[in-house]
Amino acid sequence: MVKFQKQMEAQLVPEWKEVYCNYKLLKKDIKVIKQDRLKQLQNHQSGYSHSMQCEPQQIKSKVSGSPVWTFASLAKHIRVQGESFMVVHNRRIDVYGVDEELYETELLGPFSEAQHEKCFFVRLDAQLNKVNRFYRHKEEEYIVQAKQLQNQVNALLEMKRALSTDHCETKLDNDQQKKCPKDIKCDYMNWTTHKFSQGKNKEQHAEKMLRMAFSEFYHSLELLKGYSSLNLMAFAKILKKYDKATGQNAADTYLRVVQVSYFASSNQIIDLIDMVEELFPEQFTKGDRKLALAYLRPRPQPHDLSLALGLFTGCSSSLFVAFVLMLITSKNCRIFGGTSYMASVFPLFSTLLLFVLHMYIYGINIYLWRRARINYALIFEFAPGSELGFQDMLLISTGLTTLLIGGMIIHLSLYTMRNTIHIVREIVPVAIFLAVCALLFLPVDICYRTTRIMYLRSMLRIISSPSYKVFFVDFFLADQLTSQVTALRNIAYIFCSYGGTHLDRSHNTAGCTDSALFVSVQYLLSVLPYWWRLMQCVRKWLDDCDHIQIANGGKYLSAMIAVMMRLTYARFNSNGWLALFVTSSVLATIYQLYWDIVIDWGLLQRHSRNPWLRDQLILKQNFAYFISMAVNLILRLTWLFSVTQLQYRGLNHSLIDFLFALLEVLRRGHWNFYRVENEHLNNVGRFRAVRSVPLPFKDMEAAETC
Repeated sequence: MVKFQKQMEAQLVPEWKEVYCNYKLLKKDIKVIKQDRLKQLQNHQSGYSHSMQCEPQQIKSKVSGSPVWTFASLAKHIRVQGESFMVVHNRRIDVYGVDEELYETELLGPFSEAQHEKCFFVRLDAQLNKVNRFYRHKEEEYIVQAKQLQNQVNALLEMKRALSTDHCETKLDNDQQKKCPKDIKCDYMNWTTHKFSQGKNKEQHAEKMLRMAFSEFYHSLELLKGYSSLNLMAFAKILKKYDKATGQNAADTYLRVVQVSYFASSNQIIDLIDMVEELFPEQFTKGDRKLALAYLRPRPQPHDLSLALGLFTGCSSSLFVAFVLMLITSKNCRIFGGTSYMASVFPLFSTLLLFVLHMYIYGINIYLWRRARINYALIFEFAPGSELGFQDMLLISTGLTTLLIGGMIIHLSLYTMRNTIHIVREIVPVAIFLAVCALLFLPVDICYRTTRIMYLRSMLRIISSPSYKVFFVDFFLADQLTSQVTALRNIAYIFCSYGGTHLDRSHNTAGCTDSALFVSVQYLLSVLPYWWRLMQCVRKWLDDCDHIQIANGGKYLSAMIAVMMRLTYARFNSNGWLALFVTSSVLATIYQLYWDIVIDWGLLQRHSRNPWLRDQLILKQNFAYFISMAVNLILRLTWLFSVTQLQYRGLNHSLIDFLFALLEVLRRGHWNFYRVENEHLNNVGRFRAVRSVPLPFKDMEAAETC
């Protein structure tokens, strides 16, 4: 049987963890009470007890800015106000309250001398008051949102009515403008000669946005309803444990107080849920309640991926071993000997391998985020039910690995055969490259189409920076691209080497690498990811007036300069370019290390409760953060190998570049966990548990209060 504490930790909303009843802390109090009673029996001393710190200080509430009253401060508050009333009474305790949020328990008779029991009720009152205050705050917030959504629906109805009667041929007159709901700015009424189809597109877009907003709002209502139920169960369980440990009969008395408290007795959230379930089918699904609930409660379709994942894992592993053995034993293609095969197709295959490896790392990240209860779906703002699990990512990765290594084996077999027509064997790598591109870009409804479309839209926003507003998923993906510079640089070689003029004969690698156009394209592809991130920082600064984005953009500007110096040094190999390369790389590395650890990870906080880390940590072992900082430092310094100019005897330089690129992908995957962890903790600090969906019509009243 699963213990309630583990059950509670599995069911609670991670972003609201701090405002749940602290069941674990109350259990510790009960354990102290039991130990004290045992010592009293062993020593035959009545009243024997050890000291216990039980008067927590008045804590500033993150919810409303007002204090969360504990036992001591609440008692003072009640006596000053003179508005206290007794809620329940029995021979052992009295429970007093000011309103539905603030309660105080007083121990009576001989029971009042029990110091540990008194301390237990101090904390129990504090937990009840905390839960009540948070619940009321969120309920008031959702009531305001419900009013906004109702106004939005009214605006949508007026828009439909205007389109059906006026056909948008002329500007609407003042009487039609007055039809707009109060406090809503009807932007859709500003056109003059728009065609009816354009108006219908606006209507469909507005309706889609409202459906998403209602879905998120309904989800937030269900979360708060679950918050109430789980806390009610926590109070019932802990009071039952208290009675069992002490033999007192206080559970029923105090539980009656809990049941009449605000979070347990208020029905407004239930009323809002009923309102949404009634309004949504009427407005968006033509009265189909079943379809409406399916939209309001999206659930990922369960898929048994174990068989397919095991099949692709076995195939890819076997094929990889076979390929390595073939590569080593082949006289013409030894990995540590000749360079013919490596120069022929290694840039293409290594590029695909780097992207596939990045997908493996992302799948591992998802697994770790789920283990740590990090809500990555909320952080990336995936549509409800559309996020991929780690098994999905590993299935895609192993499937692509099987395709890639299978093609490499076929190509290697053709390469080692005599009298094989060149164009026949070169079709294989080109076909694999095109197949991977087709899986990514084709809009057909196969292979996780929703995720692929989301990825392509994000890529479009990245490439078009700073034209679009920047979301977390956009700059997160752009950061991944900065770790794939080697792969992007290889794309220039692939297009040159496998162009139509070279496909029917041996690869003219020297012709590619020596041409001015090829060099220019390599420079461009090497700096593009950093340029995109720089433009995203500019857009964030313009949108949010956040001056830290200027400093963030400076980091990517320094990286661009360092990359260009490195490419120039590799091309001319002079002492002057070496000095510029080293100087720019050192400055960029220091900049990046500081930003990684202090800004993106939120670590190295001097006055934190966890020295040189941060106040809130997901991982239980603090030393893991220090190890991660050291690993990030080491992997950031791999560029130093370019300075030493070591002679890698027998090793192909393409292979060396691939190995360093692989280390950078591993560093990025390692960075990903802590970056998303820090974003999750920021959401926890703001109690943000659902997506913020923009509304189609401007709410003038809300705009004025901002």
